[in-house]
Amino acid sequence: MKQILFTNWHAMRWIRLAIGLFLIQQAFQYRQPLFGFMAAFFLFQAAFNSGCGLNGCNVPTHKK
Repeated sequence: MKQILFTNWHAMRWIRLAIGLFLIQQAFQYRQPLFGFMAAFFLFQAAFNSGCGLNGCNVPTHKK
């Protein structure tokens, strides 16, 4: 779990994090719960490196 959170931070993860933080700010400023749900979605994707990317829609797996 710790390895997923702290490694492999590429541009798309940073973009998702920025969008999530922006949407949290908007949710509080305008009191819109929908922005809060959207923020949670983007922050989850950024934290766990999930979602659609250049390699398709899957969670990266590392086989040892």
